[in-house]
Amino acid sequence: MTVAADPGSGPRDGVLLVGQSPALRRCWHPVAFCGQIAAAPVARTLLGTPVVLWRTPDGLLHSAVDRCPHRWAQLSRGTIAGDRLVCPYHGWQFGPDGAVVEIPQLEEGAPLPPSACLSMLPAVEACGMAWVSLEAQPPVPIPVIPEFTDTRFDRVEVGVIRYHASAPAIIDNNTDSTHVAFVHSGSFGADQDPQIGIGSVERTSFGISISFGEMPVARTPTAQRRGTRWSVTEMWLPFVQVGRMHYSDGSTHILVKGCCPVEDGVTDVHLAVLRNDVSDAFDRQAIIDFEMAVELEDKAVLETLPAAFPLDPRLQTHSKHDRPGIAYRQALADFLAGLS
Repeated sequence: MTVAADPGSGPRDGVLLVGQSPALRRCWHPVAFCGQIAAAPVARTLLGTPVVLWRTPDGLLHSAVDRCPHRWAQLSRGTIAGDRLVCPYHGWQFGPDGAVVEIPQLEEGAPLPPSACLSMLPAVEACGMAWVSLEAQPPVPIPVIPEFTDTRFDRVEVGVIRYHASAPAIIDNNTDSTHVAFVHSGSFGADQDPQIGIGSVERTSFGISISFGEMPVARTPTAQRRGTRWSVTEMWLPFVQVGRMHYSDGSTHILVKGCCPVEDGVTDVHLAVLRNDVSDAFDRQAIIDFEMAVELEDKAVLETLPAAFPLDPRLQTHSKHDRPGIAYRQALADFLAGLS
């Protein structure tokens, strides 16, 4: 049975618009690679909220709503002086806890307004990324990816790709192997069977896990020395993918995709690869070029989809190969309901 629905931009039963979900404000979201936050404040947008990130001299990460309490100027356009964040408009200075510590226009010793403090946000570093929540004490754990601290693996940061598409649609796309022969015919999908089999789909404590049995290796920069592969893809709720591909020659390729829901219909995808066989600069650049080409193929299609993501499986028509996507929708719906 198909349930009719207008897939436009407004709130409707059975669909998700990320900017209208209070539950998503209680989650950790990746907003930058750690290395992107250095000597100057960094601006990001998370669920429609402007965010500023900065480091103090001790290297600790801090985050706040990107707005000075004085005249609401963007703090991300300011500077860092010692352990202080300095507003670019009137030079007000804020300490690591967000409290104002100096107002240049006031004489020395004058009391500082107690309301002159930043709206601080929880911020942590994990898996090579900076994570922010818009509410204190988010109950949902950050994904656990042990290979990030495993010295046998090299990390390749492919980049941050701005999609004009919904974060759940991007993750849903990665539950689906049947589009590969069509969307990725220019990179690695030309020889793929659109009837590729799915081993198992399991609900887990973090979301869902999808396993694929042994299959011929995809056409990649190092395909000639590989043979066959098998893979397991984890979808960490709400919007993180960890795909592990194991090859018959003993090598492992892990694709990490951290999606930051910027606003309805806009997502920043943080793409990284972990490999235990990266030997030189050529390999590293070849990986970046290949993964970016694949991502841009997905982007071209996903940007044609509406911002409203159908959580209710009855809103769309499915085939037997869509089990992973249905499982993701159901898991995400249950997850959001549990946080509401």
